[in-house]
Formats: sequence, C-alpha cells, structure tokens
Amino acid sequence: MRPQGALHLAGETCYVPGLTNSGYVDGLVIDTVGECEPYRGATLDTLVITHGHADHFSAGAVVRGLGARVIAARDDARMVENPEVNIRGMFSWARPGDLMVSKLFVGAPCPVDALAEEWSDPRARVIPLPGHTLGHIGVLTADGVLFSGDALYQRALWERHPLPYAIDPQMVADSVRLIDSLDFEVLVPGHGEPCDRTEASAHIAHHIERITEIEHFLLDALKTERSTEEAIALVSAKCGLSDHPAQYWLAVTTVKGFLGDMLGRGDLEFFVRDHMGWWKTKG
Repeated sequence: MRPQGALHLAGETCYVPGLTNSGYVDGLVIDTVGECEPYRGATLDTLVITHGHADHFSAGAVVRGLGARVIAARDDARMVENPEVNIRGMFSWARPGDLMVSKLFVGAPCPVDALAEEWSDPRARVIPLPGHTLGHIGVLTADGVLFSGDALYQRALWERHPLPYAIDPQMVADSVRLIDSLDFEVLVPGHGEPCDRTEASAHIAHHIERITEIEHFLLDALKTERSTEEAIALVSAKCGLSDHPAQYWLAVTTVKGFLGDMLGRGDLEFFVRDHMGWWKTKG
C-alpha cells in the first residue's frame, strides 16, 4: 500500500508532495515529508535519505519504527543520527544559540542501518551528488524518475532562496552537470515541482549560470581587499538576503564555500592582517 497522498509519476514510482518531497517505489521511501501520517499503514521496507539535513528525514525515526531499514551516505550518516553535528559544524563546533540556527537543521535523530555506498536494490540506484553536503546523493528509480534532493534548485526556488546553501558550490556545479548527463524521464527536486527531462535541463543551466554570476561578482568585488565579513555582506546584499541571524549563518557557509573554491583555483589570494582574514582577486 502506498503512503497517503502519493501521486503517480511512472511505473511503480510515485511521490508525496510536501515541504520536502518524498519518493516511493513498492516499499522503498526516498526522504520523508514533514509529517508522519502519510506513512502509517503503507508498505515500507527501506528509507533512503538524500542528505543529512533534518527537513529530509523529519519522519525518519517513525518510518524506521514502522519496519524500514534506513540508508544514508557515509559522509552524511552522522548528521542523520545526530543533527547536532551539522549545527555545531556551522559554528566551528561552538555551541550556537537557537536564534542562529535554521529550523531546517533541527530534527529528531534517526539511526542509520546501512551506507548508501554499499546498498544495492533493483528498484533504484544511488547517484553521488555532493556539494550541498559532502555526502549528498540522488536516487534514480528503475522507472526513470530521479529524486535529486537539494542538489538542484529550480528557477522558482532560486527566486525564493537566491543564495542556496552549499558547502562547496563548485561541487554543486559538477553535480548538476552530472544530473544533466543521466538517463531519466522525470526529475523530482527536494523542494518544488516534478519536471520532465527538457525542463530539468533548463533548470540546470539556470543553476550553473547563477553560480557563475556569483563567482564573477566576487572576482570584481575583491579587486579591492575585503575581509571575510565584507565578502559575506557584499554577496548577501547582492542576493537581497534578510538580516535574520539564521539567514546570516547560512550565508556564511555558502560564501566561504565560494571563497575556498576560488582560492583553490588560484583566482583569489588570502592573507591574515590584524587578526582578520582578507581576500583579493589575483592579477
């Protein structure tokens, strides 16, 4: 029996729409919506979690209690089992106040029974899509439906969240290019609407374009020496972000991700002066 509210996509594959979209294939669940009720009474044997942000496994412990084995990638399994790890990591392992933590990172721990890297199932296969988190995965079902988690932001989501959280934006760009190379008929993002192959390619092009735009903005802005805080402020202002403390800390991680990528490619210089980190475009 399918979860309550499940909508058919192709073959045996369907999805449950919600704040986070959840997939379902003949007993296999992919991520969970925020509520537990859709899964009560459904046939469940496996839950695959795309990454270790709590909005993607809100009902994970309940689904596991209903008989499902939980699968997550090695690099994200610890965040699924202890969401506090993700929260602490954002603050260099210091303890943040509640005001500074995104609600999407706060959730009930869920034990992980097996690693995605070692999981094999005829109903679906795992696609490594790192960047949003280090262990982020997608799940491609045998019916040609790709559940992409938060690897790809559709254009409408970019409009609502103009600086998508990423620990490594270059990894994100590589992952969305990989998505574009896959053989699938329907893509279901973690947040947004299912779309066909042609629409997915348009969203991928837009995602890469926006990443490139932010990189070019930083290259121009950092022709003058800027501190790390100034770089974060400049990108946040360009993207029209609010001054909410939780939004600020999400931006800190993402902008540092851009800076680290560009430093690694030799586009930027970094140095410390007066106990502050400074950045400058090379050349």
